[in-house]
Amino acid sequence: MSRTPTRPVQVRLPVPVDDYLTGLAEERGESKTQIVVEALECLRQQLLERRMEAGYRELAGEHSQLVAAGLAASLPTIPD
Repeated sequence: MSRTPTRPVQVRLPVPVDDYLTGLAEERGESKTQIVVEALECLRQQLLERRMEAGYRELAGEHSQLVAAGLAASLPTIPD
């Protein structure tokens, strides 16, 4: 974990989630903070990938519409 400034926060977790977090931190030899930061970074990355995928799909749809319009516009100019 980088040495960026931190601040204390308080969250409430269900007991099984806290037990899992505690066990995972102990197993990996990391702090709960490190585990939570990693988990949130993974979530941030997943959300970014989903947004990018949706954007690329939207662009692909627009691109195919532009190609179809371009083909339609060019058809009358193709010599027989």
